[in-house]
Amino acid sequence: MTTPYPAPGEFPDFEQVMVDLLKSIATTVSTLPATGDDFQSALPFIWARKTGGTVDFNAITYRANVRLAVFGSNRPQAQMLATQVRAAVLNAPAARVNGVLVDWVEEIAVTEPEFQPPTLRRSRNLLEFPDLDPLNQMVDLAFALDARRQ
Repeated sequence: MTTPYPAPGEFPDFEQVMVDLLKSIATTVSTLPATGDDFQSALPFIWARKTGGTVDFNAITYRANVRLAVFGSNRPQAQMLATQVRAAVLNAPAARVNGVLVDWVEEIAVTEPEFQPPTLRRSRNLLEFPDLDPLNQMVDLAFALDARRQ
């Protein structure tokens, strides 16, 4: 038997809400591909992460801070996708996303350090992410989403 989603009486999984909302724009994931080759073959894609949040004083509504990193094969593709992502997320209030009612959304500043590609040494025969410079392939977005217990 599968667990129903969203779980009754619980706050939604906001990363899953973003995956469900944005999958029509591009592949949306909550974890990055494991290797540089997997990363390049997955492009374009959206990486959704919940970076924090707070519950209201009545413990009814949760405000999640969600960060979306939009990756494209190049910067113009990432910017085009980011425009679509921004529109989709900002139009989510009062809509049901896979059963989750989103109450409120606002765009916020990215509060954590910008994603930096890992530095891997070739001398140790480790994989490198080719051309993973955020200025070339990525647009960072952040939103605050409110949703009630389901």
